[in-house]
Amino acid sequence: MTFVESECSDGMCCFTCVIPPNNGHIGFFKSLWRKGTGSPYVKLLVMSKGYKNELYDSCKFLDFTISKASPDANLKMDLRCSIYKSRPSQCMGYPDMAGESVYHKISGPCIFNEYTASRTYKKLVYKREWQAFYAIQDRAEAMRNIFLSEDAMTARKTILKAQDTHCVTICEGKKEQDYILIPLPKQVHKVLYISEKHQPITTIRQAYDRWEAKIQKNLQNHYGSEWEIRLKDAIEMEEKDASKRDDENTTGNIEC
Repeated sequence: MTFVESECSDGMCCFTCVIPPNNGHIGFFKSLWRKGTGSPYVKLLVMSKGYKNELYDSCKFLDFTISKASPDANLKMDLRCSIYKSRPSQCMGYPDMAGESVYHKISGPCIFNEYTASRTYKKLVYKREWQAFYAIQDRAEAMRNIFLSEDAMTARKTILKAQDTHCVTICEGKKEQDYILIPLPKQVHKVLYISEKHQPITTIRQAYDRWEAKIQKNLQNHYGSEWEIRLKDAIEMEEKDASKRDDENTTGNIEC
């Protein structure tokens, strides 16, 4: 299952890993508006080795649709804001105001760019790697909402046939809820980057040059006074590995 080829079709910033809990960003009047197809049935599950699993709620206005162009075609996912032109100011400013007060703007990479970044980047900036999944409540109403062209039973069967999707039971407080997990694709080449502030992360040096303040803050929180040494060592190691790969590719391409 892949994303549709459209800017920001991953929708990762529409979950409470980025937005405030309980839809605190939408205001009173927008809270009266019609919700999107993904709310409240879709959540974001993040798993990291050595860390407790994290389950994030979606924004009220998350539209999540799964479609199939033809019987033999692959499933396509599209996640986006259902009130895009009227979205809250925090969402309009993302990721330039990510995690900061309205009085202090700080630019940073968007969460999907960091999710698709290299292992070396994530281990340096966050001290961990993570895997992300869309967790869809295993209920008929959820199936009808996100797979509009099929009845609930057919939609469920179709989704479960997709590669690496599976059913799980997740504890939420004292309650247990059944979900269908869909792994979040890291398809950088298909989620189009037409915005200057949503560029993919190619190297640690490139990311630090573009988003210095945000990355430096993370490094200082993780490593204290040693943050500059850690950054320098990681950049040198990454560039040395890249040079080694280039040499191997050159050696392997022998002309006849």
